[in-house]
Amino acid sequence: MKKIIPFLSVLLIACSMQAQNDVNLILNHQFDGVAFVYNDVYADDSGRAIRFDRVQYYMSSLEIIHDGGQTTTLTDVYVLTNGNVSNYSLGNYNVNNIEGFNFNLGVDSVANHGNTSNYSTLHPLGPQTPKMDWDWPAGYFFLLLDGKVDNDGDGTPEKTFQMRAIGDMMLKEVDLTVSSTPTTGVINITLNVHVDKWIKNIDVAAVGIDHSSSLTNQSMCENTNTNQVFEPYQEPSTGISLPKKTSYITSDYSMTYAPVLNYSLSYKESYSLLITDINGKRIIEEEQIGFEGNYFILKELKSGVYFATFLCNSEVITHKFIVQR
Repeated sequence: MKKIIPFLSVLLIACSMQAQNDVNLILNHQFDGVAFVYNDVYADDSGRAIRFDRVQYYMSSLEIIHDGGQTTTLTDVYVLTNGNVSNYSLGNYNVNNIEGFNFNLGVDSVANHGNTSNYSTLHPLGPQTPKMDWDWPAGYFFLLLDGKVDNDGDGTPEKTFQMRAIGDMMLKEVDLTVSSTPTTGVINITLNVHVDKWIKNIDVAAVGIDHSSSLTNQSMCENTNTNQVFEPYQEPSTGISLPKKTSYITSDYSMTYAPVLNYSLSYKESYSLLITDINGKRIIEEEQIGFEGNYFILKELKSGVYFATFLCNSEVITHKFIVQR
C-alpha cells in the first residue's frame, strides 16, 4: 500500500497541472502570401485576374492533442468558416499545452445524411443564409469558392465561377502539429489558410456553376492536403514585425434583396453600425456588432447611395454602397 500512495500523489499532481482553458481557433486566410480580402483582385497560378465574393468551408471531427500526447475529442463541435472571419471559439477544455490539431474538412457522414432542420439557425449545421447545402440527399457544401475570373485577357474578372463541393467523398482529413500554451485562461490554435492553393492546377475559367461531386471539385478538395492549404502559424523571428491588420468593408451584391456587408475590423472590440442615406438621414442603427463577419441588410431600402459607418472607441470607418431596384 505504501508503494501505491506516492503513485497516486504524482497522478493527482499531474492532473492538477492541467486546467480548464478557453480554446480559440484563429484562421489567417491568405492568397499567395497576402491577407485574403473579399473582392480584392489576385492572380491565379496561370496569371489570370481573379476575385472572390464568398469562401466558406466546414470543419468537423475536431481533436486536440495536448499535454504529452493526450487526445481530447471535441464532440459535436462543428465550425462553419467564412473567408473574412478569423476567430472561432471551440469551447472550454481541460488542456494546457497543445501539441497537435486534427480535423476533417467537410461534414462527417452521419451529419451529412441528416438535415438542417435538425438544428437551430444559430448552429453551424442549421439553415444558413446564403445556403450551405444543396438539400438532401446531396447534403452540405463541404468547401465553397465563389467569384469571378478574367476570361478575355483584359485584366478584369468578369466570368462567374462557383465551386461548391458536395458528397461524402469530398471529406479530407487534416492532421497538424501545432504549438500553443495558455495565456490568462485562453489558448489560441492559429493556422494560416492558403486559399490560392485550393485552385492550383484548376482552370477556374472553365468551371462555370459547379455544385456537385465533379472531378474538378474533388481536385479542389484533394488540394487541401496535396498543397498543404492549412499550416501552423509560425511566430516571426526576433526583430521582424508583422504588418498591422487593417480594417476593410466590402459589399457583396450577389444577393437579390440587398447587398451583404463583409467586414473585418482592426480592433477586437464591439462596434456600433450606422447606415445613412446620401442626405445623411439615419436609416439603420445597430449596437454590439462584432469586429468581423457579415451584416445582412434586412430593412427595405430604396434605390440610391448609402454609407455604412462602423464605430468603436478606437476606430471609425465608413463604406459606401449602392442599392438598385
